[in-house]
Amino acid sequence: MLAHNIHTETELLDLLKEGNTEAFTSIYQLHAPALTGFAASRLSSVEEARDIIHDLFTHLWDSRETLQINGSLKAYLFAAVRYRIIDQIRKNITRKEYAGMLERLYGHMVADSEAEIISKDLQHTLDHAIEDLPNRTKEIYRMSRDRHLAIKEIACQLGLSEQTVKNQLSIALHHLRHSWEKLAILIILFLN
Repeated sequence: MLAHNIHTETELLDLLKEGNTEAFTSIYQLHAPALTGFAASRLSSVEEARDIIHDLFTHLWDSRETLQINGSLKAYLFAAVRYRIIDQIRKNITRKEYAGMLERLYGHMVADSEAEIISKDLQHTLDHAIEDLPNRTKEIYRMSRDRHLAIKEIACQLGLSEQTVKNQLSIALHHLRHSWEKLAILIILFLN
């Protein structure tokens, strides 16, 4: 593994652009803990912060060949995290608004049995979205979310690289977010 204290940020970036996974790992190890702490201090959960950092590093790897970083890598990563935090807060607010709208519309009129039906429908929608994932992606997602295994544990159990596990989780989260957005639109249309 590359020792990140031997390489400058510029050298690590150059190696990253060439597809060097050790440089990517060094960048991750150097910056991910501080970025996660920064994101967690501004979001409602550490899980949201980890998802944001995971998405950021997946994007960094995917766009490595076309990366244009004029200042320091650290400044670039923190700026990127700030934008992702803002997006996440907007999504959380939007979700809370949907929940508030549902609560106002139904108020106390919705009986417990109806609330249970709605909850089951939403869970069914989520389960269906998970079932639509490719088999390997679904397996990795369930190991992460249902069994609460770390990326390293999943990679070890499945004989995959940690980066592959991260990429598969990213695919799953993107698919599920897209399904959530479609569901939110349907709820709004139904309620109007």
